[in-house]
Amino acid sequence: MEAISEKVFLKLEMPNGRDRKGDRDRIFDALKDKYKNVDIPYKITKELYPKCREANFEITITLVKRDYDWVVTRVEKGDTTDRNYGLCVDLGSTTVIMRLVDLNTGEIIAEEGSFNKQIAFGEDILNRIFYTRNSKEKLHEVHKATVDTFIELINKISEKSKIKGEDISIMTVAGNTTMTHFLLDIDPWTIFQMPYTPVFNHPGFIDCDEIGIPINGYMYCFPSVANYLGGDIVSGVLFTGMHKQQGISAFIDIGTNGELVMGNEDFLVAVAGAAGPALEGGISKFGMRAKSGAIDTIKIENNEIKYTTIENSKPLGICGSGIVDLLSEMFLNGWVDFSGQLKEGVSKNIIKVDSQLAVEYASKEESENHESLIFTQSDINQFLKTKSAAHTMVSFLLEEVGLTLEELDKFYVAGAFGVHLDIESAVTIGMYPDLPREKFNCPGNASLKGSYKLLMDRNLLSEIDDIAHRIDYIGLEDAKDFIEKMRAASFLPHTNIDSYPSVKKKLMKREVVL
Repeated sequence: MEAISEKVFLKLEMPNGRDRKGDRDRIFDALKDKYKNVDIPYKITKELYPKCREANFEITITLVKRDYDWVVTRVEKGDTTDRNYGLCVDLGSTTVIMRLVDLNTGEIIAEEGSFNKQIAFGEDILNRIFYTRNSKEKLHEVHKATVDTFIELINKISEKSKIKGEDISIMTVAGNTTMTHFLLDIDPWTIFQMPYTPVFNHPGFIDCDEIGIPINGYMYCFPSVANYLGGDIVSGVLFTGMHKQQGISAFIDIGTNGELVMGNEDFLVAVAGAAGPALEGGISKFGMRAKSGAIDTIKIENNEIKYTTIENSKPLGICGSGIVDLLSEMFLNGWVDFSGQLKEGVSKNIIKVDSQLAVEYASKEESENHESLIFTQSDINQFLKTKSAAHTMVSFLLEEVGLTLEELDKFYVAGAFGVHLDIESAVTIGMYPDLPREKFNCPGNASLKGSYKLLMDRNLLSEIDDIAHRIDYIGLEDAKDFIEKMRAASFLPHTNIDSYPSVKKKLMKREVVL
């Protein structure tokens, strides 16, 4: 194990009349054989006196490995090498997840999550970008909201673990391109404006003091590839190791935005685009994120809806995995047709609300708020846009690189959504391709796991740069027939039913007319 931050205990010779070397130079000499290039910043130099002399020059040095050198982040009296900690972070536009890690052992000591306080400036990232346009003050507001989210999580972790920020020397952060700009108080407007290039791709290492994060060290932000392909995806690719495998893999992360990377040890190619808020329940009046009271699974048995909720609470609404199940089950049971249109009269659950059809998946007697929980035809139409975006990115990229589905060895479905989503349901509605199920791999929060992986292995710094440089990003604005492909994929599961043989088999078994 070669963590990105190390502590070393030094017993140095006391200064004397024959040895007039300065304290800083004395430390350099002790470190140079093992660490070669070492930087001791000015603020650390200022602390050396009287600290070194008070400790009789028996001191512990904390170092962080940067791209081309080691930087000293702390000097302590005595031997404190048993206390060395780091944080890894998944900086999402909706949720921020943070882990505290013992860098001596790799143990995850604590983990906390929180909604990103940026949400106060808009649920959608574009709203936040427009809010900050041409205003340094508003930009700083959003930046401060991001930092405040980090501080809140650090405080929660510190309270739980009794480990203070001063004992944390490094933080690795994986976020999309816009989130990283906001974190660093840099205007992201260029991401949205032609030619859609960010201010930076490789932010590298930043002293946490400079942006007000209360840890005693540095923050490393994963590099982005393009405006809509950020460090969170680079971190996810790092975690899967697909960039070193012989077989060809696809890595997809569908949230408000959708990102797809495809390739192996020889090539990496990617696309990204807007997917909408559907998978977080944001398209429906009763849509919600995956929390207590959210309906997360649905089955239709004997023409009756059966569901489960998170924490077995009374239903408040429905989250993304529940929506996918609902649409899949309605399709297989003939409640909707191939175009996703609800069929009036086939079930008592299909009702009319404000002159449009809707499915009632929980009655007012069942729900926590004593409201009828419904999913309308408009909601279905909106969701079909998200599912067709996911499908089309895969088919478009396969076509671009001259591959077929059969040539894919692995299909990684990243994010918490991927873990909870029923693969059969996703294939049934055409969100994911009809691959052999053993090819699907759901790594969970790959962004956070890649960030953790870097904490524990400093040698990955060059590998991360290599991944970012190797990914050939294709802007969908250059895809001439993308809209036509989207339309074809907006049917259940697709206009070409033969591309979904397992779904066709299910429909034939149920005697659905094809």
